[in-house]
Amino acid sequence: MSSRSNVVNIIDYQNRRPTGPKNSDPESGIMLGKGLTDQTMIELVRRFSEPTMERDYRNRALLSLMSKTGLRAKEIVSLKFSHLFQAPSGEMLISYIKKGGRTGFSVISEETLEFIREYHSITGESHDYFFLSLPSRNGTSRSNLSTRGLQLIVNSWRVKTCSGRLVHPHAIRHTTGAKLLETSGSIAAQKVLGHSTPVTTSKYYTKPYFDGSKYLTWE
Repeated sequence: MSSRSNVVNIIDYQNRRPTGPKNSDPESGIMLGKGLTDQTMIELVRRFSEPTMERDYRNRALLSLMSKTGLRAKEIVSLKFSHLFQAPSGEMLISYIKKGGRTGFSVISEETLEFIREYHSITGESHDYFFLSLPSRNGTSRSNLSTRGLQLIVNSWRVKTCSGRLVHPHAIRHTTGAKLLETSGSIAAQKVLGHSTPVTTSKYYTKPYFDGSKYLTWE
């Protein structure tokens, strides 16, 4: 093979190979600041703690559900009351379709479920889906909340991630995963996030730094 052919092949390879974070999936790679700080989460909980309008009840229920289950946006908007059931050990579970098409199960806390029921009582609607669109001007029946609708709602909370991005549904999931991984370990985080192995959880949700100073002392 001529030297010119080698040069052409190298250039072609460089043009075709992945270019890094710009082309990566939202869950791929380890980036600093995907989630929210503890203080920001506390502020959101306080903001929605005393709801007066339907939007407030909805936001309180959404924040509680998203932060305690770590479910993806598509999974959140698909949840139904008819998919709730009690585990033999007593927890309230809900089934949903995971990324990839398999059935997943998530624990719904009593507090979160109560928030969702209070939200439904405010809407005056009898609907199987957990979350609904706002009433239309022409009075037509309300539909289940869409993934895009959920994104706009979370955006409207107007808080920023650690990296300065406007909050979005996946940032809540990342916050939940990182918190669980740090406080409860990879198995607990894997089960809540619905990953197939704890290796996946550790790869995407481990902080890219660790303060070893309190262990690295020679006195």
